Amino acid sequence: MRRSHPPAGRLARALRITPRNVLLVVLLGLGVYVLLPQLGQARAALHAVRHADPVAVTGALLAAAATYPLSALALRLAVATPVPLGRTVAVQVAAAFVNRLAPGALGGAALSLRYLHRQGLTVPAAATAVAVSRVAGVLGVALLLPVLLPFARGTRRHLVDAVAGRGLAVLLTVLAVLLAVAVALAVPRWRSRLRAARHQVADALRALARSGRVVSLLTVSVALTLAYAAALWLALLAVGLPAAPALLAPVVLVCVLGEGLATAAPTPGGLGATEAALVSGLLLYGVRTETAVAGVLVYRLATFWLPVLPGYVALRLLLRRGAI
Repeated sequence: MRRSHPPAGRLARALRITPRNVLLVVLLGLGVYVLLPQLGQARAALHAVRHADPVAVTGALLAAAATYPLSALALRLAVATPVPLGRTVAVQVAAAFVNRLAPGALGGAALSLRYLHRQGLTVPAAATAVAVSRVAGVLGVALLLPVLLPFARGTRRHLVDAVAGRGLAVLLTVLAVLLAVAVALAVPRWRSRLRAARHQVADALRALARSGRVVSLLTVSVALTLAYAAALWLALLAVGLPAAPALLAPVVLVCVLGEGLATAAPTPGGLGATEAALVSGLLLYGVRTETAVAGVLVYRLATFWLPVLPGYVALRLLLRRGAI
């Protein structure tokens, strides 16, 4: 009797345990642990959306989506060598998931650094590009201050605190790098590597200065801040805020305030701190409590909750393709 064998194509695939798969499982589990207790906020946001103007909600979603190509463009402008725009946008989308697991935007910064390193940049050059893009974000907000300060009223001190919060986040990153450098200098065999890294950082900064991209980088950074503000403005219009031009600048100011404080908040993605800062800022300008709360919920749905799943998918695809 002949023994039959199943076709090779029908053999069950063996489950491979790789560092990439383990990392994805750990990140997904961490994401569930961090975000699951806050799902009540997401449900409240969806409830607000069901009673909101669909056209304005769509506009808020589009404005929130525009922040990802703008972030990618800012990172590209901070890099001396060309990097693909599409994949850089995917990295920023993936950062939307990673940032939900770490305070401030540390996870996204680490992801961008790893991506640039995979694109052929040295670690010092990649770190310099990420730092430059973050500093440009702070400077972009600072460029808006002359326009926003006349509308600050009681939020003038809080606005300065928000800009200081962003600057503090960048400063802490720089101090961490300097501490690592100081430790490395204590080890003789690392000193030569640090000298080489110092030259690479200097070369990257000189290349950026010679490229003439600094103005473009600052322009994109301002546009990124305004995209977030547009998302908040449209979210508030969706839940009944009157479309009064006099409220536009205060809403931009409140958005800068909320996002700036969120950057320095110790919670993942500024969860809790952002909502409190945005609602309290809107109340200072006479926005009704129910409108402020509903508008902020819609805004956070567009900028915080909805990008989580696409971010995880983008992270998986980037890992599979070896881009990060």
